[in-house]
Parts: sequence; structure tokens; C-alpha cells
Amino acid sequence: MNIRISKSKYLNGLQCKKLLWYIYNEPEAIPEPDDATQAIFDQGHLVGDYAKKLFSNGVEVDHSGSFESGLQSTKELISKRVPIFEAALTYKQCYARADILEPVGKDKWDLIEVKSSTDLKDVNYHDIGFQYYLYTGAGLKINKCYLMCIDNAYVRKGDIEPYKLLKKIDVTEEVKATYSKTIENNIEEMIKAISADTYMDIGIGSHCNNPYDCLLIDKCWSFLPERNVFLLYSNNRLPMTLMKEGIIELTQIPESYELNEKHQIQVDCEKTGKPYINKEKIKEFLNKIQYPAYYMDFETCGSVIPLFDGSSPYQQIPFQFSVHVVKEKGAKPEHFSFLADGTNDPRPEFMKKLKDVIGTKGSIIAYNAGFEMGILKKCTVLLPQYKSCVESIEERIIDLLKPFSSFAYYHPKQDGSCSLKKVLPALTGKSYDDMEIGDGGTASAEYCRVTFTENNQDKVKVRRLLEEYCGLDTMGMVDIVEKLYSFK
Repeated sequence: MNIRISKSKYLNGLQCKKLLWYIYNEPEAIPEPDDATQAIFDQGHLVGDYAKKLFSNGVEVDHSGSFESGLQSTKELISKRVPIFEAALTYKQCYARADILEPVGKDKWDLIEVKSSTDLKDVNYHDIGFQYYLYTGAGLKINKCYLMCIDNAYVRKGDIEPYKLLKKIDVTEEVKATYSKTIENNIEEMIKAISADTYMDIGIGSHCNNPYDCLLIDKCWSFLPERNVFLLYSNNRLPMTLMKEGIIELTQIPESYELNEKHQIQVDCEKTGKPYINKEKIKEFLNKIQYPAYYMDFETCGSVIPLFDGSSPYQQIPFQFSVHVVKEKGAKPEHFSFLADGTNDPRPEFMKKLKDVIGTKGSIIAYNAGFEMGILKKCTVLLPQYKSCVESIEERIIDLLKPFSSFAYYHPKQDGSCSLKKVLPALTGKSYDDMEIGDGGTASAEYCRVTFTENNQDKVKVRRLLEEYCGLDTMGMVDIVEKLYSFK
């Protein structure tokens, strides 16, 4: 086998050598990226395009031909001393294409790796460390190593300004002192792992999700029973400890095992098959609700490249709300909604319509209310005329997540989660399972697709599905509260 290790495969190998073996030996076992992962890739390409704008005389290597032609084109551009995009070089059994190589002085180069994130992670240093090792090994004199990432303080005003959107961080010392030192040994170990008749027997663990969700999770975790210890609420270490002790099912946890209160409730519910109900805590929560009650939910979209003036990278822009109004306890809910249309900034109309709907008295109920409040406060930066309205909302808002995150109520069907998507079916029997748009990520992606791209032939259908999805969120909250009342 002719093994060539690229920087992406090197990072795969650092995460898990079993994954690396599959990539080279059984690539058909590796699933294609899902829509969410592909969206991340697309965002990265977009940032890369803006980074190139900072080098007006830069030239991109043509990789449409053979592998060798890309190497030859790179060699020719290096001799011309121009900024190079996607410069391809090999060294020993390694291969990399640097985002940007910038000539410095007579014979040196700055190595620049572009990232779509707003902060640097350990994996980014490993990334550029691999490139530094390869490029210096191939004979280039590297002057500085830079990681170029998104400046989240940037606020769009007019056309995107790449020199403000992006910031360049000097990581030369870290790369030279730490990250380039172990690469030779790492590569040798990876080649041995790839060349083996079968994959290394590596158990599941925190590495399965660090730095990225592994593509083999479904395969490697398939041995676990359905009701396994990894369903324990908000805990990463305990399940691994239990598994090392031979305990993999929730019902196997001995009564003598020391658990915190929430985990004990969860295990007891698992063994009995019945929900835990703390009537006093539920009553205390329900007594806070004042009528008319407004059940409120937002859908948002965010882009690494700010879509509108007055917005920042990855800022969540609200494009939809659903509000169910219950005028008095037990009354039939009235539904109000808003879904932005067109490519203009939706925030002015969103805030105007919401203010008209939300009234001036009575409780406002949201699930994980901190999210909605964060969105509203961000909106007031652009639209200060709504500051008093948002302050009023904050005074009136009640977080429906609280009785579930505090385990005032817990049902084994929640699978250790307090999310609305788990609580609603467990408590009421209603579900998102049959919905074409059944989660916030899909809602955001589909809204952006039919609004901002030409791939929008099904726009009418998608907008109907968005209305149904957001409406279920708020009607579901009405149903949850009504169910909680039955426990008083």
C-alpha cells in the first residue's frame, strides 16, 4: 500500500488510529458527511475566499489535474515569489496544501492557516504544526506561522471588510517549541497502524467526540444496550467509570453505588418504568404563571460571514417566532406567528410584530429562556427603540426548562435529557418524529436555503413546514404546562 498522510488524515490519526485504519483500508465504511457537517465545510470555504482577498497578487494552485501537476505548479510559483494559495508539497510520506504561503524577504515564507472559528483550539496548532514540519522538511524556509481566524468583535457595515473580519495570530513559538516536535514519531506510529492487517482495538471514550464527532461512532458504540449508562444526565465521566467496572445498563447500577440526586432519580425511574414527580416543586413553579400567558419560541440563523449590517460573525438572527396566548387558565390558546420573507434583515419587522403580539402584562413562557433573551438583547443594539419592551419581557419571562432541569419531573423516556424534544413526547405523547423539519438546525438551514440561494423551488412547502415546526414548539409548551397542572 502506497501510504500518503495528508494533514486531515494526520489529525484523524491523532484522534483515533482505528478511524485512520478504516479510512485507508475500508473507506466504504466511512459515512458521507451529514448536512450539518457539510455546512461547516462550506462555511470554511467561504472564509478561505475572503482570506484570499487580503493578498491581491496571490495565485491559486490548480489542482484539477494530476497529483504531480499540482506539485509542479507549486514549485513554479515558489520560484516566482508570489503569495500562493493551496501550495502543495510532499516530504517523506506526508502531503499538505497550505491555505496561504506569503513570501518574506529574499527567501523566506510565512505559513498561514485559515480557520472559520472565532477562537483557537489545540487541534489548530496540531494542524499548522504538521504543515510546518512538512514544509521545512521539503526545503522551505518558514519565517512565521500564523493562524488566521474570525474576529467575533467585527460588526458589518456595508460590504464585508476582510481585513476586519479576519485576525492573524502568531503561533510560531508554540509550533516550534511543542507541536512540531512529536510529528515524526506520530507519523511512524500511524503508518504502522494503517499497514496492520486489522485495526487497533481502541475502546470508546472521550476521544470519540474530541476534537470532532468521529465518523465511526455508530459502528464503535453499537455494542451498547439501548438503556445504557451513557444516558445519565449531564455527565461525561461517570458512564466511563461504570463501564470500566462492567456496568453498562442503567438498571445494573447497584443500590449501594453513590450517585447524585438527579442520577439516583433517573436510575430509580429506569428500574420502575414510572416517572418521578415532585408535586411541591411543580406547584411552586406553576404559581409563578400569571395570565394571560404567552408561550414564545424563536427560530434563528447564523453565518460566519454576517448577512446584514449591524450583525457579527455567527450572530443568531431571528427570522421566525411562534406565540400561543392563553388568556386564562384552561382557555383555548390563540396562535400568532411571524416568518420573514425576502432577503432583507428580518430583525426590524420581527421586533415590531413581536411587540404587537406579546402584550404588556402576564407571563411569557419560553423553553430555555436564556436563548430568547439573548437574541432580544442583541436586537436592541441595532434597534434601541425596543429596549424598554425587551426589559419588560425579561421581567415577565418564565423558563419552562426549570422544572425539568431541576428534576421536579423526570420520565425514563426522556433518556437523560431535559430538552423540549424529549420532554414533550415523554409527558404528552406528542412527537417531532414524523416532521420533515423537526429540529432547530434543520429549520435554520432550510430557511437560509430557500431564502438566500437559487435552490428554492420548494420555498412554499418549506415555509409551511417551518410554520408547523415552530408552532408545535409553543403548542407543545402549552400542553406541557397543562399536564403539570394535573400533578398539583
